[in-house]
Amino acid sequence: MCSYPEKDLRMNYCRNPDGELRPWCFTTNPNKRWEYCNIPRCNSQCLSGKGEDYRGRIAVTESGNVCQHWNTQSPHQHVFLFPVLRGLQENYCRNPDGEKKPWCYTTNSSIRWEYCIIPPCVPVQAPLTEECYRDKGQSYRGTTSVTASGKQCQAWSSMFPHRHIKTPDMFPDAYVYLTSSCSLWQELLLVVLSLHSCDLKNY
Repeated sequence: MCSYPEKDLRMNYCRNPDGELRPWCFTTNPNKRWEYCNIPRCNSQCLSGKGEDYRGRIAVTESGNVCQHWNTQSPHQHVFLFPVLRGLQENYCRNPDGEKKPWCYTTNSSIRWEYCIIPPCVPVQAPLTEECYRDKGQSYRGTTSVTASGKQCQAWSSMFPHRHIKTPDMFPDAYVYLTSSCSLWQELLLVVLSLHSCDLKNY
């Protein structure tokens, strides 16, 4: 049997063990299976990882081109139609799509987009538990246990009021969760006769 201690499914703390948009939990409300948690996104002024959390004000590319405003479609049209929802303010360099580092569309009609030079974050001596989340919050290890609407979180080891198999010992052994458009979770149990590893990508 596989065990996933790195998911840190302790107590009833909000977590993101499965790659949702941000940390979440099952609720203690019998009528609401799960909800996202009320945890703010960390705002970074320097480059950490691929810079997906970067919220600084650099607006010039590596070669010196001024960045195009995210809420304009000129000189370059793009697919980021609701920029504020993605943290795409003004014409600041951002990384909304998982590129290797922050970038922007340029005001130069000959150059569609370029990477930006963002100063790297200075590593801290001892990692602190933050009460905010980065990227999708899969590394969040804080102690928030209340959802965005104020519902108390159900303990990960509990089966009441919602039965599930996202437990500290089992997750995510031999199953997949799907999210429907109305935000209800459905469990799909996979019948796997023999697993030599916990990687389900090939099934």
